[in-house]
Amino acid sequence: MQDRVFDNPNVTVHFNTETVDIVSNTKGQMSGILIRKIDTGEESVLEAKGLFYGIGHSPNSELLKGQVKLDQSGYILVEEGTAKTSVVGVFAAGDVQDHEWRQAVTAAGSGCIAALSVERYLVSNNLLIEFHQPKTDEVKKELTDRDVHEGFDISLTKHKGQYALRKLYHESPRLICVLYTSPTCGPCRTLKPILSKVIDEFDQNVHFVEIDIEEDQEVAAAAGIMGTPCVQFFKNKEMLKTVSGVKMKREYREFIESNK
Repeated sequence: MQDRVFDNPNVTVHFNTETVDIVSNTKGQMSGILIRKIDTGEESVLEAKGLFYGIGHSPNSELLKGQVKLDQSGYILVEEGTAKTSVVGVFAAGDVQDHEWRQAVTAAGSGCIAALSVERYLVSNNLLIEFHQPKTDEVKKELTDRDVHEGFDISLTKHKGQYALRKLYHESPRLICVLYTSPTCGPCRTLKPILSKVIDEFDQNVHFVEIDIEEDQEVAAAAGIMGTPCVQFFKNKEMLKTVSGVKMKREYREFIESNK
């Protein structure tokens, strides 16, 4: 590699030199590199429009000496075709065990091999413990006078009107399914029982709100609803999906199942 560099007339080698800083022009573009001679401390600017760092060819395995077997160059020795090292239960991945290719894609592949090897080792030795996130219980909030007047109770699954929607949007940890309808909408009458049955399947995991776009025009306009029926899904104050028209029950069910 050295011979190839020295024999290339387009390459100038600067020995005993370190990069100190990047120099830019008035437009904020890179125009050079501030370099320093290590032996004399002399600094100068080398005109350049790009900079690439090479990290070298010495594996960073110093901390493993005396713990796992290394080759003469310091690379970790692994059993061919595996990530197994000389120590049972210790697996190596990436460039530190690859003295030939040293590429990101091969390092990622060996990382996958090592990860799966670790999992299998832990399972075979009854050392794998699974931790599951505990289900978050909804905080029972006292009903306000406005809640009582509007007939709103967050513990219920199905609701109507913009007041309920606003309360759920800010207070509910559940997935919120909003159905926008209008009194003269024929397809809405088809969709309502379909969606209602799906919601019943996920009771206590989802909130359902029906919005009449003629009564709650402000909400419909803010949601960008141009026609009915239309269904929108929200969670954690984020709109996840909009479904226009009447779809198969399966489509609503699958989305709720994957986002509840």
